[in-house]
This record gives sequence, structure tokens and C-alpha cells, in this order.
Amino acid sequence: MNAPHTAAAGSATNRRRRISTLVYITAALALGCGSTSPSSSSSSSSGSTGTPNAYTAVYKAMTRGNTVTITYPSTCEMTVTTSGKPNYTPNAYYLAPAGTGQTVVAHTSVTNTAVAVISYAGMIAPSLQGSSATIDICPTLASSTTATGLGAIGYLISGTAMFNPFEMDASTAAVADNASYTFTDSNGMSQTAYFLDQCDSHSNGSTWHAHGNPNCVTSQVDTPTGPSHIIGIALDGFPIYGGRDINGNVISVSQLDACNGITSVTPEFPSGAYHYVLPIGVTTKYASINCYSGSVPAGTMAKARKLACNMKTMFAMIESQHQNEPEGLQEKKQKAKRMADVAMADGSPMPPGSM
Repeated sequence: MNAPHTAAAGSATNRRRRISTLVYITAALALGCGSTSPSSSSSSSSGSTGTPNAYTAVYKAMTRGNTVTITYPSTCEMTVTTSGKPNYTPNAYYLAPAGTGQTVVAHTSVTNTAVAVISYAGMIAPSLQGSSATIDICPTLASSTTATGLGAIGYLISGTAMFNPFEMDASTAAVADNASYTFTDSNGMSQTAYFLDQCDSHSNGSTWHAHGNPNCVTSQVDTPTGPSHIIGIALDGFPIYGGRDINGNVISVSQLDACNGITSVTPEFPSGAYHYVLPIGVTTKYASINCYSGSVPAGTMAKARKLACNMKTMFAMIESQHQNEPEGLQEKKQKAKRMADVAMADGSPMPPGSM
């Protein structure tokens, strides 16, 4: 007679365990990637002593999403602080490198990385962290270029980061290493999860970012066939644009320098200015910015790199973080994690209310 009540209680207990585990996993994801809060990741003043130029006024007049806050420590410095969450609606599901016990549903195209389904609302969004950087807004071209590293290389008007082209093995273009998986959710709706979505964007466990031309961002300021407008600023202070010239023509990689830069007329710079371009439809290393043409303060660059994460070993990093915990606590957490893995193993969303 008591069986139905016992089963219900057990189900409620399992749901609570899954919720607790979700909190643990998302917190660990953020820590495992070296992410920090906006206050602790803020770059110290670059000490810029430059002279205001054409860029300065344009940057101060830019419109950004409500996920971005701007302050000006000095005439030639701008501090960009973001919430870490995009100001557009991401997909409901994504693919992420599979952890122990998770069902592999696909492999990425180039690095053959095993991936599993992950919910944006349930696991990605709670783990996203804001960040901040102080950028020179009176930029000038440097005598030599500097390679961009893993982690943030700039910030977009969407409140999210721009990353360089590479992922996984630090040499493969992320947009070429994609994967997808279509399944039916618990509501009978067909869902397709991608490693990188249609905006060339995803999360690394703590930071939402783009590896290529993010049309979810360009569409906020551009028309389908018109010229590209500024969608962000690189850490060296030069602007980032989409892939069309002043006449609305698609810009080819051959028109750009080694850093994806070009000097040309844009809507914001009618006399012409140097800027970076994110080419449309490019899936090579030129999908994003490979190097800086200007200078980046060492402190700014070091703190931006903290947002990087080796996604291929993300779950291993989580486990290693807790290896020095008391044996009893570690065992309880590992047991809870295994339960969550089983609950999500078939790639379908967890039961309503469990996330």
C-alpha cells in the first residue's frame, strides 16, 4: 500500500540530487576554466597616454546591448564590463565534450571529439561569468604584430567575448570542427543541438563567445545586404566588423592582412580607418582574428587569457579540482555526478522541474 508513496518520495529525492549536482557541476565548470568574476578579472589601467583620434569619438558614441557597461578611466581608456550572457536568445540545446558516463551522440568533424547534449537553460546559462577589460581607445598601429591567444581577444556589443579561431587542439579552426545531433525532446518537439551554433558561438563552460562571424550580433546593426557596422572592439583598441564593405559587398580573405585587418571606408569612418573583419562563411583560421596589429597591455592580455578553457579536457579538470577533498565528501560528490550523468545520458532534457 505504501509503494506509490515511496516511489514518489524517491523520485523527489532524485530530482533534488540532480539539482544539487547541477549547481556543483556548473560552479566547477566556471572554476575549471579559470574564469573569474567581473571585479577580479578587471584589467588594471593600461596607463595609456595616447592622443584622442578618430576612434575615440566613435567608440564613445556606440550603442551596445544591456549586457554591457562602459566606463572611461581616462581620455584614452575605456573599461568594458559584460554580464557574460548574450543579449540574444541562444538555442535550447548545445553539444559539449562528453564527460564520464554521458552518452556520446556525435563527434566533431576534425578533432573527432566525442560530444553529448547539454541544455542552455539548465547547465550553460547558470555557469556563464561576466568579465571586464580596459582597452586603449586611442589606438595606433604597432611596429609588429602580436599573436592572439586563447581566451578573450575582444568584446562584442552583445555582451559576449570574441575568441580567436582556434578550439580543442589550439590549431584547428573551431568553425570547421563542428557537429550536430537531432533528437525529439520530452514535449515531442524536434531539437537540433550544435557544438557551434548558427552564430559561430558557444560556451566553454564559463564564457559565451564567438569564433567566427556571429550573425546574431551583426544582424543587430546591419541589413542583409548593406555595409557592416562596428560589432565590437579588439583588446588592442581597433574595431571589429562583420564581413561586408561600404557597398555591401562580401569581403574576401585575400583583401585582408595576416591579422584579418584592412584600411577602408566604413559607415563610422567615412574617411577610412584600420579595422578587423570577420569574413562571412570562412571556416579556416581566418574565420577570426589571428593577431593584433596594435599593442595590448600585458595585464589586459593575461587576464583575458583566464577566460580560456580547454574544452576537450573540461570534465577531467573538474574532477581533478576535487581530488584533494576529504574522502567522504569527494565520494558523495562523485556519486551525485554519476547520478546526474545517468539522468542526462540519453541526450533528452531532464524532467520538468529538475533543471
